[in-house]
Amino acid sequence: MKLLEFSVTLILVTLLGFGSCVRADQDVYRQAKQAIAELAAKAQLPSLSVAIGKGEDVTLATAVGYANVQQGLEATTRTRYSVASVAKPMTTVALALLVDTGRVQLDAPVGRYLDHPAYVDSFTVRELAAHLAGIPHDTAERERAEFLAPKDHQSPFDAFYVFEQHGLLFEPGTDFYYSSSGYILLSALIERVSKKGFVNYLQMAVWSELGMSETALDTLKHEKGEEATYYATFDSNQGYTAAERQRDRSFLFGGGGFLSTPSDLVKLARATYDTNFLSAEARHAMYTATPLRNGEPNSENYSLGWRVGSIQSESTRQWLTLEHAGLMEGAATAYLLVVPECQQSLAFATNFVPRAFWELFVEAKSLLRLTLDESLCRKILPPS
Repeated sequence: MKLLEFSVTLILVTLLGFGSCVRADQDVYRQAKQAIAELAAKAQLPSLSVAIGKGEDVTLATAVGYANVQQGLEATTRTRYSVASVAKPMTTVALALLVDTGRVQLDAPVGRYLDHPAYVDSFTVRELAAHLAGIPHDTAERERAEFLAPKDHQSPFDAFYVFEQHGLLFEPGTDFYYSSSGYILLSALIERVSKKGFVNYLQMAVWSELGMSETALDTLKHEKGEEATYYATFDSNQGYTAAERQRDRSFLFGGGGFLSTPSDLVKLARATYDTNFLSAEARHAMYTATPLRNGEPNSENYSLGWRVGSIQSESTRQWLTLEHAGLMEGAATAYLLVVPECQQSLAFATNFVPRAFWELFVEAKSLLRLTLDESLCRKILPPS
């Protein structure tokens, strides 16, 4: 079935408890709406959901295309998608809350909080969160957990089998190696220290506090609500081919195991600049890429759960950015971009991974630049 047209819904949202809705400039958002529809068509996406946040408000929420192409079911702003590795910033926000209450120290060895695997004394919590620990990412056990023996995992400790029998890839702190398995370990640390289930703690301390009502662990049994159908391939003659349906993501926990919406993701962005939510020290740890032990920058400019970059506004000023992408291979793409100095953010999700998926991230940055209100921008100072 060919995707013949895209329906677009523009919603100006007032968040309960977050203050009054900021009415956006209609001409700018009209341009943004057109750009989103054009991007979805150009990338041949079944659907594309986008949200833009400013301060405490979601100022734009829009969905184009189909959550289920075969059924002709249109995507809405409440359609949920796997956000894959965008779970990592959620995890480090939860970690930062434990740091702020004195229950975790970022530069303490992970072994202070966990007693296994055997190597947990060899790297710090900060290094683990920045992918400097050397924990493997792709293993045969992970492939089996995801596709061959799916089950609902109740605790991150139950998912250690996907990595714990493998040694570290290098001496911790000497290199960068992106590892979702490392975030399974970090999820377990949060569970142990909080004395609650990992998901329960996120629900209580992060999702509920930030109004993220559509976010949940992607299990086989939970009520998924308006979840999109995922597609693996697209052919101009045959249309979209559905992705593998027997697939478990719950084992990834804070490494990539959540369903969410772009509106919820821009609510998460608030944690990076709201002075009442996290301390200046915790936020600064997110703004600053974690160096290797020799003092050199890590190769991905990765901080406490974010890639640190910059964006140039129309006035040519440079503003710090935090961003994270998520890919569920052969199924879904998600992205969250925050300009904390301007208290603004953009998130998108789609039920497909286009061949040139990285171009979506470039387009997203251009879209946020289009809508950026520079009157709110203030340079961030290091914590005193």
